[in-house]
Amino acid sequence: MKEAVEKDLGYSVRDATDLGRTVDLQHAELWRACLTREGDGPDSVDFGAVPRGETCPSHWNAHVPAPRTPDLIGKDFDKSYAQLLKKGYNSRFIDVFYGGPGIVDQQEISRVHGEICSQSPKPGEPYDPSENVTLHVATGKCPSA
Repeated sequence: MKEAVEKDLGYSVRDATDLGRTVDLQHAELWRACLTREGDGPDSVDFGAVPRGETCPSHWNAHVPAPRTPDLIGKDFDKSYAQLLKKGYNSRFIDVFYGGPGIVDQQEISRVHGEICSQSPKPGEPYDPSENVTLHVATGKCPSA
């Protein structure tokens, strides 16, 4: 991708698999480019990428099993958020509630510290690119049930 930028080519980065994940360019270091093809525009390139740790497919839109939503309840937010990003969840589609009724703005995520009290989708659910992840984080420990 660096070469495309250096040559001032237009480029896009897409999930190389059939999962339809949106590549999170805010966390591009968690993805790796595997495939390339000519882009739609003149002098443009499409890069097919997968999260680091996943095997690169041999062709575009290769079928791969959908990852399962990890069980994050009772776990540390910082580690859990990083785990979601590493699995290919896009930060723009992770809604975090912390200390109030509103969703935490993406620029404020670094101030969130605590234990995850609830999550959606539920643990074990298959990845669905149309569904946002919702995390409710305590400002410390979750209240007892």
